[in-house]
Amino acid sequence: MKDLIYLSNICEVKFDVPSFSTFGSGGNLATVLYPKTAKELESVISCLNTEGLGYIILGACSNTLISDGGVNGIVISTQKLKGKILDGNSLYLSAGERMSSVCKFACENSLSGIEGLCSIPGSLGGGLAMNCGAFGRELGDVAEYADILIDGNVERVLAKDLDFAYRHSKAKELGAVVGVNIRLVEGNRTHIAKDMKGYAIARSKSQPKGKSLGSVFKKPGETSAGYYIDRAGLKGYRIGGAQISDMHANFIINAGGATSMDFLQLADYARQEVDKRYKIKLEYEVDFL
Repeated sequence: MKDLIYLSNICEVKFDVPSFSTFGSGGNLATVLYPKTAKELESVISCLNTEGLGYIILGACSNTLISDGGVNGIVISTQKLKGKILDGNSLYLSAGERMSSVCKFACENSLSGIEGLCSIPGSLGGGLAMNCGAFGRELGDVAEYADILIDGNVERVLAKDLDFAYRHSKAKELGAVVGVNIRLVEGNRTHIAKDMKGYAIARSKSQPKGKSLGSVFKKPGETSAGYYIDRAGLKGYRIGGAQISDMHANFIINAGGATSMDFLQLADYARQEVDKRYKIKLEYEVDFL
């Protein structure tokens, strides 16, 4: 196709790409574009808009389930959109940077404020969109602004205008996140590293290893979703290759050969049981394609 040949002149293009959802399920993605710079991202979206071609933007897919039928349209992946710029106590981070890499970089430069986020999977773009958090700390707590591609132009949006809330920000509805600026505070590198290690150990003791999408449901008030799923007796419950974790009831793990439909059916069953027993309607934290 002429338009796809043209796109390959702007950025890397791959076809029939296997699903990269961290749950380990889903069909292939027909066309994936990999911009490496903000300019490439801007150019490729401008081209798609001009040609009238729709697209989906995906990051690390650490909280996105891809359907078993895959994605027939065009996917723009931000995984190769990398870059870190240090300016005093501020870090400007490209959307494709992984949270783990960012936290390591902050520690290396004796900057404190995101220690609790060190074990969160996924990238900055997705993390900003959902205001990721752990151990009482959220990305929105340290964000100063984000550069977002809105209607073909990169616009700087201040944190106060992103409407940060629990597992929510306005970023996703505005457009494609290009980069995020966060402000941290000076700290002791040894203490920061020790705290990060402590958080990582705590996370490993409470959350299962293996293929998953992290927390499936948002916290419904003061009590966790996992508490209600556990009380409903669903730990270990399995449909196909998908299983509610024995360690953490708000995790669905790929216990072997799970399909995306297995995940959906199991998650829906857990929602129904919690609603039936406790009159609580759980809200998904994961996205579905």
